[in-house]
Amino acid sequence: MTTCLIGLGGNLGNVPQTIVSALQSLSQSSGVRVERWSSLHQTNPVGASAGGTYINAAAMLETSLTARELLERLMAVENEFGRERTISWGPRTLDLDLLFFGDEVIDDLPVLHVPHSGCWYRRFVLDPLCELVPAFVHPEKQQTIAELRDRLMVRPLHISVLDLARSTDGLLQTLQTMFPDAELQTIRQPDEISDGDDGLLVRLDSGPLPPWATPLRKRVGWLDVSGRMGDRQQKLINILRSVGL
Repeated sequence: MTTCLIGLGGNLGNVPQTIVSALQSLSQSSGVRVERWSSLHQTNPVGASAGGTYINAAAMLETSLTARELLERLMAVENEFGRERTISWGPRTLDLDLLFFGDEVIDDLPVLHVPHSGCWYRRFVLDPLCELVPAFVHPEKQQTIAELRDRLMVRPLHISVLDLARSTDGLLQTLQTMFPDAELQTIRQPDEISDGDDGLLVRLDSGPLPPWATPLRKRVGWLDVSGRMGDRQQKLINILRSVGL
């Protein structure tokens, strides 16, 4: 049996009841045992079309299924409770995310990647996870859940944007006004890199990294969203809201 951690959430219908019912459905699945779960957390929506306030939770499972089989089971339960996938980052009755599959790192894109790519910086994931497994070590970031959460609690939260094209000045000025608890800055050359690894270091745009920037990928706070759809402003807004700003 493998110990797994999943995230649960939604913002359509009676979400608390849906989450309870989804856990009951999972517990009746062959090869899956629901061990325990967190309390419910009310969180702000992330995404331009996300809708209203969300309810989120986390749960610990024991399973004899493979990671791919468990993911398929989670998606089947989502469908059971009316999940529709017509809008990216849209409102939903139920969202079930496979966050961790033991301490394994599985890169089976585009279908599956564990640990979940956003679980280390999204407060709506970290807050309920901290109730369950604060000492669990993220196998890629090599920090505990509690440590990953604590590094996002500092105010102002330091957010550096790798801006090799020198194109984000106006964007950061606008967002600084919208998010006063953030400290936004750009990195365009080596002497602008701080020695510490606090906050986030965000890469918005794709393209080759210069040699001096390549080592930044090893930092705990490195967040590369260059491959995600959407304009730079919305991607950065989503990040800022995800970290709790």
